[in-house]
Amino acid sequence: MRVGLAASLWFLGVCAAFGQSPEGPPAFDVASVKASAATEGMERGERGMRPDQITTSPGGVTMMNVRFKSVVQWAYHLQAIQVTGPGWIDANRYDIVAKAAGPVTTDQLRAMTQTLLAQRFKLAFHKETKEMPAYVVTVAKGGHKMTQSQGEGEMQVLPDNNNNRMVAHFTHVTLSELAELASSPLQGVVVDQTGLKGAWDFTLDASSFAMSQPTGIDDAINMVIQAVNQQLGIKIEEKKVPAEVLIVDHAEKVPVEN
Repeated sequence: MRVGLAASLWFLGVCAAFGQSPEGPPAFDVASVKASAATEGMERGERGMRPDQITTSPGGVTMMNVRFKSVVQWAYHLQAIQVTGPGWIDANRYDIVAKAAGPVTTDQLRAMTQTLLAQRFKLAFHKETKEMPAYVVTVAKGGHKMTQSQGEGEMQVLPDNNNNRMVAHFTHVTLSELAELASSPLQGVVVDQTGLKGAWDFTLDASSFAMSQPTGIDDAINMVIQAVNQQLGIKIEEKKVPAEVLIVDHAEKVPVEN
């Protein structure tokens, strides 16, 4: 009798296990997604577009006036040059306010944003590995000149209001974020090989850019490389490396309603 009861309980347990639906992908508890007023203004021919604004907290992410491409880029932790697709993904902008059920990490927020892109924009894509021009970042021979950030905080870039020079103060910047910042002016994938962990504070003076006008894109890139080397003690070398590229095959311009 006991054997039969034990077998029945085991059988019911197995059936229950197989009958459970698999846990779904990580998702936000609530999310508001709508076209940005900046996109609507652009469609009317207005100018004056503001830069993308993405801020995170332990409980969610807020993206104001962000290009669709930037949302994909942030969700999949890629640099701008690694995301391609229809022209509108670099033009149409959205306001997204998404909250998790509780405190989560930034990586979990990125995973939840991936789910949001699939559900609300019907995003479909594929990935390829391509040989691309890249910039490998290492610590210069004399050592870096940055200061380790104190406490917690998001990356901030503040202009120096005490003089007329083109000076900006950067705080709580990880090397991954620095690589993302550098990828745009360098027009290539930036690979961090410094081995530096955590967040850093530093100041960049771009006055030399204004004083000596670059004659072309190569000249401008060399100026960026020299400034970072001299002011931050960070060495940047151009190489070709295999890099992952995300290609958007399909996405809806109008997201699913909130």
